[in-house]
Amino acid sequence: MKRIALLLFPLLASASFFAFAPVTWAAQVNDNIVWIDVRSQREYRRGHIESAINIPYGDIGHKIFVEVPDTFKEVHIYDGSQGTFAGIALEMLMEIGFQEVVNEGGYDALLEKQGSNEE
Repeated sequence: MKRIALLLFPLLASASFFAFAPVTWAAQVNDNIVWIDVRSQREYRRGHIESAINIPYGDIGHKIFVEVPDTFKEVHIYDGSQGTFAGIALEMLMEIGFQEVVNEGGYDALLEKQGSNEE
């Protein structure tokens, strides 16, 4: 048993064995802007916008104030598709008092948009 543990330890210690590295593209750094990823935790772990907070869209109503207590912060939301779930989250945030919420659409579209901005 000890031998198996010694053989498996290097594999388990490798971060790339279990998780994917988040995308290094950082959203605009600004204290007044918050990025929310409304995809599942699993999708978020596979890659996300650096500094984005993961709150699945179904949990946004009761978890948003833990992460973002200031309703005057500008909130940018993205999801895993075409912005459908981000739109649902946007409506909910507007209903509970957030002043400025932007639906950024899907994660893949954001990555493509960033790629075209770098050229």
